[in-house]
Amino acid sequence: MRKKYILVGLLAMFLTAGVHAQRVTDKLDRGLVAVKTSGGVFCSWRVNAEEYYDVTYNLYRDGVKVNDKPLTVSNYTDPAGTASSTYTVRPLIKGVEQTVSSKASSVLPNDYLEIQKPKRLSNDGKTDVTDVYEPNDATIADVDGDGEMELIIKEICTTDDPKNKPDGPDFDRVEVFKLNGDLLWWIDCGPNLCDFQHNETNIAAYDWDGDGKAECIMRAADGTILHTATGKTIVIGDKSKNYRSDCQNGSMSEFFVHSGAEYLLYLNGQTGEPYQIGPSEHPNYMNYPLKRLEDGETDLAKAWGDGYGHRSSKNFFGAPYFDGHKPSIFLARGIYTRHKMIALDVDPATHQLSTRWRWNCNTPGSPWYGQGYHNYTIADVDWDGRDEICFGSMVIDDNGKGLSTTGLGHGDAQHVGDFDPYHHGQEIFACNETAPANNYRDATTSNIYYRLAGGGDDGRSMMGNFTDDVPGAIGASGHDTPISAVTAKHTDNTSKDFDLNFRIYWDGDLLEETLNGTQVRNSTFRIHKYGAGDIKTLDSSLSNNDTKSTPCFQGDIFGDWREEVVARTPDNKIRIYTTTDPTEYRNCTLLSDKQYRNAMVWQMNGYNQPPHVSYFLGKMEGITVAPPPETTAGRTIVDNGGSIGSGLNDKQVLLDETSDMTVSVSDGAAPYIFFDNAPTWVQGHDDNNNITTTSYTHTLTGGAFSGAMRLVKQGDGTLVLPKVDEKYTGNTDVWAGTLAFDGTLRSSRLWLNRFAILHSDGGTFSSIKADYGAAVRPGGQNKVGTITTDSLSLGFGSIAEFDIDANRNADQIVVNKVMGIEQKDWTQGPEYLVPRFNFHFIDGNVKAGTYTLGKVQKVDGDITKVAVTGLKGHKAAIAVNDGKLVLTIADTRQAADVEWSGAQGTAWDIADAENFTNTNEKTSDVFVTGDNVTFNDNAASGTVVIKGDVSPASVTFDNSKLDYDLSGDAISGSTTITKKGAALAKLRNVNDFTGSVSIENGTLAVDNLGQKSGVNNGALGVYTNKVTLNGGTLETLATLTTDHPVVLGAKGGTILVDEDKTLTLNASITGSGNVLTKTGNGTLTLAPSANYSTLNIMAGRVNSQEKDNVHGYPKNIVLNNGTTLSDHDNIYSYSTNGVNVKVPEGATASWYLDSRCNYTGQLTGGGTLNLYSRNTRAYLKGYWGDFTGRLNIAGQKTGSYIPMLFVQGSLKNAEVNATITLNNNGSNVAVGSLSGSAQLDGTGTWSIGGNDKDFTFQGYINGGGLVKIGNGMMTIGKKQDKLSKQVDVQGGTLNINSSATAITADNKWFGSQAVSVTNGGCFAGRGVVEKILVNEGGTLQPGNAANAIQYGELKTANGCYLYKGAKVLFNIYTAKLYPSLGTTGTFSLADGSTVAVTLSSKYTPKAGDFFTLWEATTLNASADGVTLQLPALPNGLVWDTSELFQPTGLLKVVTATGINQLTADAVFHCEVFKTNGVRVGVLTTTKAKLNEDIRGLHVEPGLYLVKVDATTMKVVVK
Repeated sequence: MRKKYILVGLLAMFLTAGVHAQRVTDKLDRGLVAVKTSGGVFCSWRVNAEEYYDVTYNLYRDGVKVNDKPLTVSNYTDPAGTASSTYTVRPLIKGVEQTVSSKASSVLPNDYLEIQKPKRLSNDGKTDVTDVYEPNDATIADVDGDGEMELIIKEICTTDDPKNKPDGPDFDRVEVFKLNGDLLWWIDCGPNLCDFQHNETNIAAYDWDGDGKAECIMRAADGTILHTATGKTIVIGDKSKNYRSDCQNGSMSEFFVHSGAEYLLYLNGQTGEPYQIGPSEHPNYMNYPLKRLEDGETDLAKAWGDGYGHRSSKNFFGAPYFDGHKPSIFLARGIYTRHKMIALDVDPATHQLSTRWRWNCNTPGSPWYGQGYHNYTIADVDWDGRDEICFGSMVIDDNGKGLSTTGLGHGDAQHVGDFDPYHHGQEIFACNETAPANNYRDATTSNIYYRLAGGGDDGRSMMGNFTDDVPGAIGASGHDTPISAVTAKHTDNTSKDFDLNFRIYWDGDLLEETLNGTQVRNSTFRIHKYGAGDIKTLDSSLSNNDTKSTPCFQGDIFGDWREEVVARTPDNKIRIYTTTDPTEYRNCTLLSDKQYRNAMVWQMNGYNQPPHVSYFLGKMEGITVAPPPETTAGRTIVDNGGSIGSGLNDKQVLLDETSDMTVSVSDGAAPYIFFDNAPTWVQGHDDNNNITTTSYTHTLTGGAFSGAMRLVKQGDGTLVLPKVDEKYTGNTDVWAGTLAFDGTLRSSRLWLNRFAILHSDGGTFSSIKADYGAAVRPGGQNKVGTITTDSLSLGFGSIAEFDIDANRNADQIVVNKVMGIEQKDWTQGPEYLVPRFNFHFIDGNVKAGTYTLGKVQKVDGDITKVAVTGLKGHKAAIAVNDGKLVLTIADTRQAADVEWSGAQGTAWDIADAENFTNTNEKTSDVFVTGDNVTFNDNAASGTVVIKGDVSPASVTFDNSKLDYDLSGDAISGSTTITKKGAALAKLRNVNDFTGSVSIENGTLAVDNLGQKSGVNNGALGVYTNKVTLNGGTLETLATLTTDHPVVLGAKGGTILVDEDKTLTLNASITGSGNVLTKTGNGTLTLAPSANYSTLNIMAGRVNSQEKDNVHGYPKNIVLNNGTTLSDHDNIYSYSTNGVNVKVPEGATASWYLDSRCNYTGQLTGGGTLNLYSRNTRAYLKGYWGDFTGRLNIAGQKTGSYIPMLFVQGSLKNAEVNATITLNNNGSNVAVGSLSGSAQLDGTGTWSIGGNDKDFTFQGYINGGGLVKIGNGMMTIGKKQDKLSKQVDVQGGTLNINSSATAITADNKWFGSQAVSVTNGGCFAGRGVVEKILVNEGGTLQPGNAANAIQYGELKTANGCYLYKGAKVLFNIYTAKLYPSLGTTGTFSLADGSTVAVTLSSKYTPKAGDFFTLWEATTLNASADGVTLQLPALPNGLVWDTSELFQPTGLLKVVTATGINQLTADAVFHCEVFKTNGVRVGVLTTTKAKLNEDIRGLHVEPGLYLVKVDATTMKVVVK
């Protein structure tokens, strides 16, 4: 029958009758290679897919057999071999040597095959360009059908310079070589297949039409030219087109040709000629089916997120078997944002292409959006025989639907394989960029087993079986130490002693090695072995692709199952390096493995990634043989309704239909091998929670097989054998799925591989061996039955499944001789290290009592160690009593309240150790399911180890003095955990209970927590359990990520994260009006949504996440000393942040801003805040005017752009030091003080100086306006010639400091902008400005006011104007060091203005000193209207101002001679006083004009005193 887990309408195109599950694979030759070594000649060759069983080999040197007995392995060192020897190999099938020999192989002198450079001619028709081409990425395929792989390699033209020489004339090429160096054909890629890394020019080769010869597919562009093996030159598209103008702007990393037509080529692999797949106007090629821009799209940046073509230029190619039988052409496009995929099927007769399915996602926010990596993998992740597309963080199913996704986004390196051999299906280990850092997960469901969350882009990762120190594979990433693929935890005893680049099989054991360059780029390759260091250097090899350090190619090209490395040499030859290490292990060529073979196709795409096989090999694990290849090669297929009779004797027979099928067997039929691949079909539906499985059943009817036949079961479906007495003597190997057999199998050993199942009701066997996860089911499911066998070997982790009916009748296993019980002592092994007996009560009610499970003559091992499962918390034991296999289920008391006593040790188990006190009975007691458990201060010890899962109703830690430490197995069921008391309680186990956790006092510490996108269970149970903090502290002992919702009670709560640890909360934090306190020097990453009042950060770092583009912060955050706040950083989201931040006085803290975010909250406090912008789209819009501390603004680049910051709110009291661009975005922004080298952008006005401090600004103001406010001094140290408004000085001093003296356009400090001084402001300094306007209350002070010696010239190009009430001040230091004014325009001193002079105490005036205070083209001033404020001079000296009010204003020091000694015409400066001492004015006059000039002061007639220096003269005015 067909077992269906689903009832859905399946796609008709995939369910046609006769669809097969086994693959049509390569027809390969022997691949013999011989290499001269110090020990003779090392020879190795392929074991092909059809030779898996019963084939051995003879090796011949010069026609003479060299081995004494047939070789079971496919390598041999011939000590007598010489460099001139020639070798062949012949297979022996079931001991009979075949007559056909392999191709003869001569001896290579070194451990590499070198391919010479072909003669290359330039496109100019005359220049030899042989040496300008550099071998790059490659692939392999048998293009001519001779059984040997050819090399298809991309050659980079090193003289091509797209930016400076866009017309070439020579471009990258693709060349197709025989391994002997013959060039079959080549492709000139042309000008329009071009990018800065040469990553996006790729070719794929595979035998899609099934003729034994591979074809090639390629994305081409206008000007691509085919040079075929038949001598033709075929131009693709329009040769005249050149779109390299795409590459002329931007940095080199933005260089991608992203314009023009694109085409798909489908080529004959032997000749390079195109198949006619296109329309009539260009039949040689079709328009590329995954378009760069869809119909209606015109803007590349809007369509892809970048406008320079990086994301849209990522193209991928493959040959997956979506139906499990024949390959399809697979194309994919895009990374980071949208993805497009198409599957095309080939008509073998016409080579026409038809669409099998399309897939695309361009929906931001979808878990399928932006999930792709820089390369991908094809793998049958769900073991249904059909390939899936493993595209970074998501898997696309064979049906063209999403199978599952993590939603973790983009990254670089991913690895897919059977890394955990104790888990069904493939696993994926990958690093992440979008949501760092790495994850290890189930490849089918995307259920994450392990994840390191947080940090930056983690660009490298690796996983493989590198060591026998732990079972299974280990993996690490650039940001993480090794984890075990089996335990999904960090390993205890391994190191990161492997490279994060390529894995490889090289030496003779079953462990993998790693391949990497000896340096970061362009270096020699080395092969590194875990624990042994570098075991091989590939001499004269060079790595490719810059820091990625990848080979041209890695794969099993020839020889045995170890891998070859293709690399370039320094002189650009090609070498294929091969191992010469012997191996005792036999394996088919890796090319026969379905996953590995497809890796040969996709490896060169994007950022090259290493191939992985689909299976696990390991000596420690005892898995030393790979499974039989899923191939049709050498096998006779029997269709549904057919029969197996004597006509198929001695043949390999195969049943492989993807459907239920029935085949009859003639009694006595004796095939050589009977293969059955009854598959399942696992299907995705674009929903992780909707993965469906259809299981198929293949039924044999009729008679029994006989002879030496082997029976091999593959596929996860079911094979039903007839209820007969089978006579065949070969082994029965159940590699996968279910074997249902109720008959007799006395002559064949039955082996159940991991996860295989035996259903038998009444069957009789000679021998049954079950490996990990394999199940022996008497009676099948939900039916009591019996299995009888002479021996039953139960490997660790294997399962004996027992049904028990309502009448207490149990399934029976009768073992006539020996039951073997295997046990492992691994400390880092899988869940079960012993066999498991699993019980199922059919009516659902577990009943206490004793049950007979069968009979066992002898037990080899400890039966009491067998794990018992399925009993729902009941205590049980397994024993063999008087030959009877017995289950005893203990009866238990009713649940009660108990306290931990620890009287009998540390064990917390079910109904065994009396480590509890029954609080009602006041007696020592055991624990039973449902007890309310309390841990208080009354126990003998606080160490508790849970033995076997326990299910209490509640757990309470009421410990004030005694610390507790819980470890071991899980707390399960439905329960609550409450922490009371001031002492510590540690939970260091993984619990799977559902319920809640409340921390009311003291500290509850954990070293693991449940995740939604990760391991669902942790110390606090299932990730959905609510955690309430109400007075207590949650401490993390490790770096953890969790999806537990956190609730803050009225007393608030504390999260303590230890140093070097990170806790990431992914759910929510709620508790309206309540406070969360962060302590510890580690990092807390807040939940993406918040509904609480305040976060008080006492120590360490806090990161944010966001939901719906809103940062997950509370209303208020306090940043105390030494703390850091780091916002969610994403340039692609438009976020908002309204948090109010306080930095208390005396505290110094840091805040890292989001790349694209509007900040609307307030900043307060008086401490120091280091504020870091990461990109170009952060906007400070909130009111920060009450912050009185220091604000250091700097950049911390996380994207492609230099950080800057938009500042639109007030900083009027802040002491700002900025080193990045600040942009006011058109707003008027007040800043307390501003220092540093920032550039100030924006059309608004910067009002600076409000905090009355003195400061120096060394930055640049680019546009907008500048207003100096406050009482302090602002010194500007750099020219500001891009202002768009006049400079206003409204308070304090604006001081400039320039050494420029020439009045030129280049020297003008503020460009064309004038300086206006008002309201008590002062403009000071030296240098050149356009114009100065000093208004009432304003001061002009030439000379650098920031210096004690204020000298230097302050000049203007267009005048200097002092209005009424304005002052110009000259601070004279010495006769030589003094400030001055200069203008090529007018110097205007309005009436009522003041000219003031001060003298330094360092200066002693003497007669003859003079000072040129100004030089102007025109002076507009009246000596009578200008107040002259001159300091007193020493006795005997007087100021001579007679030449001051001139265009060149001179102020002199002269000897005081008195007024009476002056001649009538001598000009003198005097003061006029009334007799009562009231001064009426100041004059510059002569004795002859004195009376007239006094009358000009509009005085009354009378007596006046005229004072000149120290002398006075009386003058009567009439």
